[in-house]
Amino acid sequence: MIGKLCVTGSFSLLYIYVSELFPTVVRNAALGSCSTCARVSSMLAPFVRELGCTLITRSNVLYGVLALTSGLLSLLLPETKGSNMPDTMEEGEAFGQSQRQTTVHK
Repeated sequence: MIGKLCVTGSFSLLYIYVSELFPTVVRNAALGSCSTCARVSSMLAPFVRELGCTLITRSNVLYGVLALTSGLLSLLLPETKGSNMPDTMEEGEAFGQSQRQTTVHK
């Protein structure tokens, strides 16, 4: 039940996080793409579970690796606390570059 709670919570947070992450001009397309990926992965989840019928750890390892990979990749996203969100793609690229340079100099 705790796993279901976490998955449902992360699925709901997707809409909030994506709307804050992308610039205004591509926000709708990005939100639709992320939503599509989430729906496709939820459709594939029962098939991955069937992989575990032969060896139970196979599907658990796959779920764990995917969760850890996505968590680690989220650490590469720029910090947005206290900064204005970009409205155009150019501002978004400049924001990402300035965040990268800030972390390199620290």
